[in-house]
Amino acid sequence: MQKSTLYPEVYTVSEFAKIFKMTGEAVRHLIRTGEIPAIRIGRQYRIPETVVKQFFAKVSAPEERGFGIWRKSPVDSLDYVNQQRNKETRSSNEFLQDLTEEEE
Repeated sequence: MQKSTLYPEVYTVSEFAKIFKMTGEAVRHLIRTGEIPAIRIGRQYRIPETVVKQFFAKVSAPEERGFGIWRKSPVDSLDYVNQQRNKETRSSNEFLQDLTEEEE
């Protein structure tokens, strides 16, 4: 059986420009200055989907950004969750039991 490899979605300059309502030349300028990471294939650029998501994260409202938004310097969501887990003294079973009791 052959393994299938999943590749990340990529966008052309014009697709990226359309998403962010920019000109293609503005996007190419940002690529050349290094503000937008892109893959160059011949004379064309491809922009990974992760870059699009990062740009949306930069412009999203604070309540959409996740954990730690109330801090002066936001924390990574995973770091925040792990910090909270380390503070927790109950076992997993006790936590789940308490959680189900609250719902009743």
